[in-house]
Parts: sequence; structure tokens; C-alpha cells
Amino acid sequence: MANGNGALSAAADHALVKTFTPLVVAALLAIVGWLFTTVMELEENIQQNNIHIKHLHMAEEKFEKQMEDLDKTVTDLRINIGRLTAH
Repeated sequence: MANGNGALSAAADHALVKTFTPLVVAALLAIVGWLFTTVMELEENIQQNNIHIKHLHMAEEKFEKQMEDLDKTVTDLRINIGRLTAH
């Protein structure tokens, strides 16, 4: 009879494995899918941030050029005002 109980236990264990294996596989696939979509979203965010950073650098360069032009204009105005008031 000990042999019969062992066979019954083995059959029950086998039935549990057959039942839960697809669930474990489905859970693993769901986790892998979630990780994949998360990584893809992060990659997209990184690309968008890189684009924004490039635009900020371009705006900074443009602003720097405008400030140089403004500084030159103010200097020229000071020189001209100095000439006008000196005479």
C-alpha cells in the first residue's frame, strides 16, 4: 500500500505541476512584456529629452549672440553720447 500512496502522491504532484506551469509561464511572459514596454517608454522619454536639450542649446547660442549684439549696440550708444556731450 505504501507504493500506492506514493503513486497517488506523485500523480497529485504531477497534476499540480501541469496546472500551475501555464500560469507561471503566463506570469513570466506578462512580466517580460511589462519590462519591455517600460524600457521602450523610457527610451522614448530619453530621446525626447535629448531633443529638448538640443533645442535649449540652440536657444542659448541664439540668446548669447543677441546679448553680444546688444552689448555692442549699447557700447556704440555710449560712445556716440560721449561724443555728443563732449562738444
